[in-house]
Amino acid sequence: MVEQQGEALNNGWEEACLRQSHDAAVGRLFRGLIHNLNGSLQIFSLQTDLLAMASDQIAVLMQQLLAADLSPEAKTRVQQLSDLIQLRAGAVRQMQDKVRSCEQIVQRTLILPDFSQVMGAEPHTVNSVIRTEVEFLCADSFFKHKVLKDLQLAADLPPLREGQPALHQLLFFLLENSPAAVRGSEQPRIVMRSSRTAGVTTVVVEDNGPGVPEAERERIFAPFYTTWAGHLGLGLYLARRLAAELRGSLVCKTGVAGAAFRLALPAA
Repeated sequence: MVEQQGEALNNGWEEACLRQSHDAAVGRLFRGLIHNLNGSLQIFSLQTDLLAMASDQIAVLMQQLLAADLSPEAKTRVQQLSDLIQLRAGAVRQMQDKVRSCEQIVQRTLILPDFSQVMGAEPHTVNSVIRTEVEFLCADSFFKHKVLKDLQLAADLPPLREGQPALHQLLFFLLENSPAAVRGSEQPRIVMRSSRTAGVTTVVVEDNGPGVPEAERERIFAPFYTTWAGHLGLGLYLARRLAAELRGSLVCKTGVAGAAFRLALPAA
């Protein structure tokens, strides 16, 4: 009876951690989307403002030309050009309004909608999940500017019909320590490979950091085991749990200089 209660308790905290991790992953994806969208909007906002300023200056120049001593034919041409510029200036003002509206929407957006809506109608692949997680991790300035990100992704991987949230979580767990792991390397580098062989899709995440000692390559998957200050030691444990839920496997590879993890998933 006591053993059953202990087992239920263990399952309880594991499920709670996975649920919390899932919610955190969805929130992180949302923050990443908003972050990237906001960056694009800032560029659009700047360029539309510059276009509006240029349109105002050109309108003044057109009026000066019309007031100058020009031939009737020249004045007609200048007037036609002025009318065309004013028409385009109206389009620029409309673009400014739409950009401002999008900026307001981004600011007001606080709750992530259902994940299936976020994923959209087009099926995702393992490659698209990899690219998304790498892009979101670029919120870390060191990772974005100092770390070489080598993506060696196989073409024509099968679409993911299910399991996208779990796969996003899993790859995040594998990547989250990467910036710290390679910080001391002379040329920080992270390699992500995807391949498909005999009905199995494989993802390898490898860095050129200090690596994992042979004796610890299985121990690192134990709950609450960590060598990083401020970490709970649940990332790799939950990553392996998620791999099992996806009917796959996750191992720490041997025979490499840095850390390398191999995720194998059924191609379907």
